[in-house]
Amino acid sequence: MPDLKPLERRDTYHRYLDAAEALFIRYGYEGASIRMISREARAPLGTLHHYWGNKEVLFRDTCDRRFGPIQQEQLRRLRLCEQRMRAGLPLSLADVVRSLIEPPILADVDSPEKQHRIRLLYGRALTEPSEVVMRLVKEMFFEATALFTTLLRQQCTALDDETFYWRCNCVLGAFIFSQSFGDRMAYVLQKSLADTDWRFVVDEIVAFVVRGMAVPS
Repeated sequence: MPDLKPLERRDTYHRYLDAAEALFIRYGYEGASIRMISREARAPLGTLHHYWGNKEVLFRDTCDRRFGPIQQEQLRRLRLCEQRMRAGLPLSLADVVRSLIEPPILADVDSPEKQHRIRLLYGRALTEPSEVVMRLVKEMFFEATALFTTLLRQQCTALDDETFYWRCNCVLGAFIFSQSFGDRMAYVLQKSLADTDWRFVVDEIVAFVVRGMAVPS
């Protein structure tokens, strides 16, 4: 890689991540080639090899940049729920559900453009069929998801294991679709999302999930 000044290197580094994010959202992991990302970033192809080595590491860093703070907040809140449960303090199903879904939905809520990119990347990462992406996503989200399902199970003791498993799938499906692909339903219902109150969205998803998980078959 050419010997660039620190500011130039930092600018090139972030342009590459921005370009990778845009193309991963648009074309998916398999569809976004290294050459496409290089052209989009207006940077030498060698830049990727210098900083990341390969596309897999670049994808991981692209997601970590956006999802790292979200995961930290999810874990912080879920651990507080765990502490309350172990201490015998009141803990509701809504508390547990909100701890998982609120951080990603309200991430950068005051910056609509950035929030929109985060939602799209989140949806792409969680629904991408690539085996590479599925493995990386499991690694990235494992700790928060495992703690969430453990706490959720403690709140849903009336459900048998089979019912609990499939309702968990419905929980994640409702959350992921509402956050990342809500514009598709907006098109069908001819609704504008321009003035969406995302805190209201969180409240509605939490209420929906609580009703679905708490009522035995």
